[in-house]
Amino acid sequence: MNLQIRIWISNVVLFVVPILIAIILFLLYFSGLRILANAGYYLRIEQEQQFKSVSRVAETITFYGLDNGLIDSLVKPSYSLFDPNEIYVEVLDQGKLLYSYGTQQIYNESAIVGLIDVNPELQGIVYQSNHTFVYEMRKNEGRHAYLYHIAIKRAVHGSDSLMESVSFYISIVALLLFIVTFFAINRFVTKFIMIHVRNMTESLRVANYQIEMEQEQQKELLAGISHDIRTPLTAIKAYAEGVRDGIAPTEEQQKRYMGIILKRANDLDSMLEELFLITTLNYKKESRPSEAINLGKYVQGFVDDHIEHYKSRGLELSQRITVKDATIMANPQLLQRVLQNILNNSAKYKMADIGHSVIDVTEDESHVYCVVSDDGPGVPPESLDRLMRPFYRVDSSRTNPQEGSGLGLSIIRRIMEIFEGRVVIENIRPHGLRIILEFPKKGENHE
Repeated sequence: MNLQIRIWISNVVLFVVPILIAIILFLLYFSGLRILANAGYYLRIEQEQQFKSVSRVAETITFYGLDNGLIDSLVKPSYSLFDPNEIYVEVLDQGKLLYSYGTQQIYNESAIVGLIDVNPELQGIVYQSNHTFVYEMRKNEGRHAYLYHIAIKRAVHGSDSLMESVSFYISIVALLLFIVTFFAINRFVTKFIMIHVRNMTESLRVANYQIEMEQEQQKELLAGISHDIRTPLTAIKAYAEGVRDGIAPTEEQQKRYMGIILKRANDLDSMLEELFLITTLNYKKESRPSEAINLGKYVQGFVDDHIEHYKSRGLELSQRITVKDATIMANPQLLQRVLQNILNNSAKYKMADIGHSVIDVTEDESHVYCVVSDDGPGVPPESLDRLMRPFYRVDSSRTNPQEGSGLGLSIIRRIMEIFEGRVVIENIRPHGLRIILEFPKKGENHE
């Protein structure tokens, strides 16, 4: 749930909760009046302004109740707040009585003394000589011709005690509800939004850490480039000067020197090619689109195509494929580069004249595994986690800069990230190295 949705929900809560509280307070107020009215403490009217307000509310409630069939549940409970001996209400439609409450004599004995208020729909609100307020209203709606009368005797002694008593307690309840609700809503909204803020903060922290790690890796990359390029350049320069200065006077020595220069130039070219590859892998993933590949068939074809090449380098290559239709999403050229880099290392660091490497292809419910194992020297356990860092070399058996650029495993890791897979490196007893390539099956993350 993003921050915008959380803020929207918080705003809804801030809007809805006060409305619910207002409804609760109204129900409490109305219920309090009903309880007191049932105990004999009726609502009484003393001032003209009170009567005008009550008559308008009573009129609205009455006609709403008549229109919606709420006479028993709304209209009657509302008028029952008044003493039936001090009020009379009637609603007529074309002379037919629809609803009445109280003592009719109160209205019959009323006589107009003076108008209190007049409006286009109003016959008159009058103050009576017998201390009675009267409100008369006529309105026509289609086939209906309504006549509404409400007459209430004016209270003389302590008329507002009921409303004041109820209002006091309701005010106390309202204040407590306001305080409790304010702190509850404030805590809810703060916690609700801060969860996302903390998540964003954590994401930023992780992103900053990743940026710092990438910057550190770039520094190591630049340092490694400077160091590893200097080695073949130094050799090229030394042997070229030897040829120039006549240190190799014979044609045979000159050919040997030129052969060394060519080999170092090829080493430099290979290193620059791998640097270019790892750079473009970081920035041009879209230029190497993936496609559906049956990994078992792909590995079988790879072994068939490269078995003689690695045999000439002293590495016997074999395969064990136990899956029939294990499909992954990968770029075939990059996948070939991954297998070549692994096998090139096995060929470089073999312990005997003839080394062995086996490629296994297996699967489980969600992943396909390509496992390349050799019988080389392996690596110290403490170096396993650092093997895929650019230019990292373990010890003397893998330290000779003339044997490679130190970028092979770093390139493998980056390519597997592009494939949304991962690389695991393990030692084999008594000696050897196992590199596990884990691919998500097609359909797990792709369709």
